[in-house]
Amino acid sequence: MRTLSSTQTGHAMIVLVFLTLLNILNFADRFLMQGFAIDMIHDLHLSNLEFTLLTGFVFTTFYTLMGLFMGALADRVHRPRLIAIGIFSWSALTAATGLATNFAQLGLVRMFTGVGEATLTPAALGLLGDKFESQQRAFAAGFYYLGAPIGIGSAFIIAGTLGAAIGWRNCFFTLGALGMVLTALLFLLGEPRNEQAKPDTAVQRPVSAVFAEILQTLRASPALCLLILGGVLVIFAQGAFVLDQLWLVQERHLDRQYAQQLAGMMFIAGGVLGALLGGYLADRLQARRAGGRLWFLALIYLIGVPIGYVYRLLDSSGTTFYICMFIGSMMITIGYGPLFASLQDLVPRQLSSTMTGFMILCMTLFGTSLGNLAVGWLADVFRAAAYSTPITKAVMLSMTPWLLAIPCFVIAARMMERENV
Repeated sequence: MRTLSSTQTGHAMIVLVFLTLLNILNFADRFLMQGFAIDMIHDLHLSNLEFTLLTGFVFTTFYTLMGLFMGALADRVHRPRLIAIGIFSWSALTAATGLATNFAQLGLVRMFTGVGEATLTPAALGLLGDKFESQQRAFAAGFYYLGAPIGIGSAFIIAGTLGAAIGWRNCFFTLGALGMVLTALLFLLGEPRNEQAKPDTAVQRPVSAVFAEILQTLRASPALCLLILGGVLVIFAQGAFVLDQLWLVQERHLDRQYAQQLAGMMFIAGGVLGALLGGYLADRLQARRAGGRLWFLALIYLIGVPIGYVYRLLDSSGTTFYICMFIGSMMITIGYGPLFASLQDLVPRQLSSTMTGFMILCMTLFGTSLGNLAVGWLADVFRAAAYSTPITKAVMLSMTPWLLAIPCFVIAARMMERENV
């Protein structure tokens, strides 16, 4: 097991912080549409299903398919430069979102935004896997995924503050310009593979071999297959939260601007705590037993998911509502570190970015995208049937797969324990 010097540790932390900042921008760009859900649905005359198509299927289909090839490419090329190309592309397209006037135009922009954003996470997690020791990987992945709560929270806060002052279109222009400026800093990052005495054999292999590599890796590890399935089920349930702004305003009767700011603060506070706590505790449990990170996921979801159901039934005037909302924000991010660190443990090092891209494809295409579609369709069905709280019923039904993820993690953990006996 390698040990990093203090200089290497310091450099690794600088890289981790910078990549996390880029991930914050990534999630802020991606979720700004949800922050402006009410405004954009009104201005562009969108139905609930059309809006969830834009935030889910249209974006995630191209994001995940390209993410697979970008992951394979990241195992072969200079990763910081690949990230730079992606950030410039998605930032320019984020700015172009402010020009859209209808569903078709917005769908086209969102589709190509997904292509640009697909470059970041497979390459970034591969870089972090090279920079950090194995026993610190859940911490590093969890810290990197602070980008999710901070970015999502920032998107809602921007919508509730800056959006009220300059409008939703100008917010997209501003965020896109910021990303294009940050692109230049990526050319200061080195490629760790260039510092190795022997080049990875994967670098010599053609990108066309990606499907054979993935299939071979999956066949060799049933635990990896269960990990990915569990991740898909978790993210499907989280995809049901896409209509939360409408739910807070229409069914919990909160003021629109207050709902935006509240969601932003909860995502940042609860999400940051969840990401850090998840990475730290999962690493601690992994040090005690093989498969510890997976045992952590099973236990934390067994405790946390029922609270999510209770939250949907509470009146928004009570303190318990806000406590459950905070815990729910923690549950969204607490699994990212353990999930992706477990992936790094189960795949060959030279295929880490490829398999990260594949896992993101599965989680986003079959998780987020289908979860978004399910809750949007169910909400419209329940509204047409004259239910008084159609979004509440749609979300609670769409959250069911989260419970099914628990046995996936338990069985995968047991497999890892048997392999290490």
